[in-house]
Amino acid sequence: MSKWFADLNPQQKEAVETIEGPLLVLSGAGSGKTLVITRRIAYLMEQGIAPEHILAVTFTNKAAAEMRERLRAMVGHTAKKVTLSTFHSLGLQMLRAERNRGKNKKPFVIFDQADQMACLRELSRTVRLDRSLDLGSLLARIGGFKNAFLDPEQVPASEDEYQHAAATLYGAYCQAMEAYAAFDFDDLICTPTRMMERSAPCRRRWSGRFRYVLVDEYQDTNSAQLRMLKALVSLHSNLCAVGDDDQSIYGWRGAEVRNILKFDSDFPAGKVIYLMRNYRSVGSVLALANAVIAKNENRHPKSMVAHRAEGSAVKMVVNEDGESEAEWVAKRMAHYREEKKYRLSQIAVLYRSNRLARALESALRAQNITYRVVGGQSYFDRKEVKDLIAYLKLCVHPADSLSLRRVINWPARGIGPVTLARLAEWAEQRQMPLYSALPKADQILGSSDRARKAVAGFVALMDKTRKRLSTHAAVPEAVRDLIDDIGMKADIFNAASSGKVAERRWASVQDFLDGLGRHCQGPGSATLATYLSKIALNELEKDQEQDSGEQVTLSTLHGAKGLEFPLVFLLGVEEGFLPHERVMNPASNDAGGGDLSEERRLCYVGITRAKDELVMTRAAQRMIHGQMRDRAPSRFLTDLPKELFETEDHTIVLSPEESKKRLEEIRKMLSR
Repeated sequence: MSKWFADLNPQQKEAVETIEGPLLVLSGAGSGKTLVITRRIAYLMEQGIAPEHILAVTFTNKAAAEMRERLRAMVGHTAKKVTLSTFHSLGLQMLRAERNRGKNKKPFVIFDQADQMACLRELSRTVRLDRSLDLGSLLARIGGFKNAFLDPEQVPASEDEYQHAAATLYGAYCQAMEAYAAFDFDDLICTPTRMMERSAPCRRRWSGRFRYVLVDEYQDTNSAQLRMLKALVSLHSNLCAVGDDDQSIYGWRGAEVRNILKFDSDFPAGKVIYLMRNYRSVGSVLALANAVIAKNENRHPKSMVAHRAEGSAVKMVVNEDGESEAEWVAKRMAHYREEKKYRLSQIAVLYRSNRLARALESALRAQNITYRVVGGQSYFDRKEVKDLIAYLKLCVHPADSLSLRRVINWPARGIGPVTLARLAEWAEQRQMPLYSALPKADQILGSSDRARKAVAGFVALMDKTRKRLSTHAAVPEAVRDLIDDIGMKADIFNAASSGKVAERRWASVQDFLDGLGRHCQGPGSATLATYLSKIALNELEKDQEQDSGEQVTLSTLHGAKGLEFPLVFLLGVEEGFLPHERVMNPASNDAGGGDLSEERRLCYVGITRAKDELVMTRAAQRMIHGQMRDRAPSRFLTDLPKELFETEDHTIVLSPEESKKRLEEIRKMLSR
């Protein structure tokens, strides 16, 4: 018996030793997928197969690097002879090799998304298109044409304005790419695939070289990647696809779950092996995950089996509002830290929408809990938030020269570095704060300097804002007026690379206003100055503790794929977040909505990140775009047996009159 079969369960062993013909390994969450893949490669080499003939493809460089490290630990330096690659890296390798073989040996460049956007922006000026159309959405549709292997003249007519605009640009875009001798990421899959499909010698070269092909995360493949794989295994059919249709969560970027569902029709006479023993999660977590995903209809019928004990019951905690939810989570973490039940690095907070991160980050800072944001930027580190805070700090402390330098010419008002240097020199000579020089701009700059009017306008703006802020009750309204005065929304939308990016940045500003409004509802000491001081203090403490290594992980559900933690908090388990409002209301999404079954899979992925304990939370009400709105629990939980989780309800029960009065007070405070 091979040494690589040691400690494998019967299903894992069968997946490792089945090396000829098509094989689909349905590997459920926590079932040892990576272990099976690396053992299978080692077993192939043990059977005398040259490592040069083995190809393992995955979706990220990180996953490929981790796989290579595991394999190197198992077989030594010969691991480097195995091709472990992402789809795009493989396509680039093939493209370079084929161009070097042919007559066209001219160098070429790879366009990243920024290059593509710039090209598309330039082309859009040459045709009559609605300038409000989001270039990112147009680019996504062009990518769809490419992945469907459509030539420009083959794109079907459509009344959809985005589809029509993308079709209008597609031909010019392809011509521009050829003129630039450039390939984009879609080309790295489609062009080598076309080469193999159109040329038998090319197909034989690559299928003959890679005689054993393994694909990780097969549920994430799109139609073009499937065609590439079919060409690569055309001589031998030795394809091992490893994946889980229940964890297909990237449909929004082109992944097609049907690829894994129809494996047997794409690769006839294939074998299917189920890896259903979960080594990660306790029984209570797994029971909930199984119940949630079982409601999806179009899937391989399967149910994970827990290898571990039952464990603690899953909790569903209901709080009064979003701020209370965040505060409860932060306090529970602080309690666990004090009791030494969990280290911070063992805790993750997952959420469907980044909107939930604002209140959470504030609450964590209040409890002196350090954190890291996976796949994103900390809310308080976002440019638009930092810019707004700088304006407000300058209102409270005019001597804050750092804040002044940050915003004196943002948005652009014609106060350049030369002007600023002259003002700063005047102030330094008199040992005065930089702001003291601004009212003296006429004297310092001279009447002929055009910047003096801009400086005077900035001073007038700050004076007007300070006057508005002098009344505590008017703080949120005064900040909104400041945002209008500086044209912050227009600047964000003009500067953003796409409409979606602009919407996200503007939502950050709205979230900041919501948090400020709630702060100012507090006792008399809850002023703008105290709010800014709390932010600054928490920033300092965060910086001092940054190197401790003990940080809570904050992540979207998409970013958490592949991760696992002893304790997981799953926030916002409610309609509008999970499932997302874009799926519930497709008309609000220019891409045409989403897939409810994929949202359920996303919920399943979030649940199965938990190893020992899972706490789900939701809010009875939540502040959204300045209005307090009632929230309903997620449909993914409402139809499940109640014994699968314990509910803790921390909401405050108000009489109808009290509830109406409270909502009116909040609306009045936030009204413009």
